[in-house]
Amino acid sequence: MESQWIFNLLLVLQFVLLLALAVWAFRLSRKLKKFERSVHDAGLAQKKQVQVLASGSIGMGRRLVAIEKRLNMAVERQSELISKEGSSVSYNRAMELLEMGASVDDLVSKCGLIRAEAELISLLKKESRRNSNQSH
Repeated sequence: MESQWIFNLLLVLQFVLLLALAVWAFRLSRKLKKFERSVHDAGLAQKKQVQVLASGSIGMGRRLVAIEKRLNMAVERQSELISKEGSSVSYNRAMELLEMGASVDDLVSKCGLIRAEAELISLLKKESRRNSNQSH
């Protein structure tokens, strides 16, 4: 009978141990699910941050492209202005040389004008002399 009692005691102990193990496994399972949810939420938050950064980068890229276009246009305008200033200086210099009796070849070599420009300036100067002589 004593062996029966020990056997029953061992059986109860096994049952209690099995019940404790089941409770521990259940709690561990709940902690694991909670951890999975927090990892999932962190992943979603990171995705949102990446999307915000990507859209910000795209917007910044578009702004940079627009600024680059404006800068290129400004550089082109500046080059045009410099070129116009340079040519007007050349034309003024050519007029001065013509008044001093320079030839078309002199205008080409000294003012950097092409031959057609030098001939045109020379003709204009002659025409303005004729007009001024006729009005007197």
